[in-house]
Amino acid sequence: MGDLSSSRPSSADSITTAVLPNLDLIIRGLLYLYIFALPFKRLLFIERNGFIILLVLLVLWCVVNRRHFFVRTPVDLPLIVLVVWVGISVPFATFPAYSFKEFGKLLQQGMIFYVVVYFLRDAKDRVRLLALLVGSLAVVSLCGVWEFEAKPWMGQFAPGSRAYFLIESFLPAEIWLTTYLVTLIPLSAAVAVYAAVRWQRVSAGITTGLAILCQLLTFSRAGLLALLAEAVVFAILVRKKAVTILIVGLILASVAAVAVLVVIDKHKSIPFIPGQVKFTAYNLEARLNVWRFALPKMLEHPLVGIGYGKDNFYIVTKEEQKRLTDETNMIMAAGLHNTFLDMAVGAGLPAGFAYIWLMWAIARAGLERFRSESHQLLRAWPLALVILVVGLFIRNCFDHMWIGTMALLFWVMVGLSVQPMRSSAKGVSSS
Repeated sequence: MGDLSSSRPSSADSITTAVLPNLDLIIRGLLYLYIFALPFKRLLFIERNGFIILLVLLVLWCVVNRRHFFVRTPVDLPLIVLVVWVGISVPFATFPAYSFKEFGKLLQQGMIFYVVVYFLRDAKDRVRLLALLVGSLAVVSLCGVWEFEAKPWMGQFAPGSRAYFLIESFLPAEIWLTTYLVTLIPLSAAVAVYAAVRWQRVSAGITTGLAILCQLLTFSRAGLLALLAEAVVFAILVRKKAVTILIVGLILASVAAVAVLVVIDKHKSIPFIPGQVKFTAYNLEARLNVWRFALPKMLEHPLVGIGYGKDNFYIVTKEEQKRLTDETNMIMAAGLHNTFLDMAVGAGLPAGFAYIWLMWAIARAGLERFRSESHQLLRAWPLALVILVVGLFIRNCFDHMWIGTMALLFWVMVGLSVQPMRSSAKGVSSS
């Protein structure tokens, strides 16, 4: 795999070496566990309690070393603008307590990003995390495919409800699973291309195929659209004939399969499809209606919005929405189902545009590192970053999933992929 010598800032003269020689190792070990637990809903307690423990360790690290761990990155400015503006908007929210809690989650995401950038810059850590995340993707995808086979769609109604059974693997729901797959499939595919050892390429390739199958079995149209966009970007960046042919074949096969299912569904109900809405514009119509309903709200409060947080819009407008739907029989989604609109309506137009700026800055930083990275295998990180930003942006145009553990996983991916900038701070340099 090439030279995996450490690129972490030298700490030979630090007090940590003399007093707490294992503190850095403990923090990195906790980060490994924290990252591993993110997609598993039954390990959510690790994410919650682990972050508190991490904060304590970081404070201790700063005290012992008499310096901070923040390093400059290419995405600092848009991230700071987003965080600051959301913070400014909180006191003006309709429900400040709720928005403050959601703002705290945004701060947590930013903290995880900078911790990962500093403590996991070592090439060995980044290679190990490739194995960890691709391995987790394989397990999650295999479980999702098994769920589909073990629990057929026909007649699978939840007790006391009209909701069809949807595969969710180890995640809280189908929408979380599709977002997770959109996030990690690019990484697995990149390893399949850039790994130097044959068995690594084969393993990553099998995992990628399994994950794509799992994505298709969710029957998520937004997930499929994001996946197709990722495939196109992947082919453009990798520029390998065999990869391009494979991706073109995958796209054509997917389009043909969808067309066949649509034709069949017109004549006969398909047993394994989770509900007829998958072949209608019902969900899209509901989203368009709520987007049109939200635009006047955004123009009423263009600077600070009505309150930051995914659920805030519905909490504030649910009575008005109910009255409107009763009077007009209009189909309307409960939430905004769009990350940009949630930002712009919730925290003001500056926050919405800061979000777009941030996504652009992250993709550009990933592309720059992809072009400059000399280590063959580690090129997988920035390549995956550029692709997943495109996929997640499209995915989040139809559902606001830049939240919770999926947002934390996103920032882990960014932290492991961007190139830190040189800093004049003591002991801090570019990796």
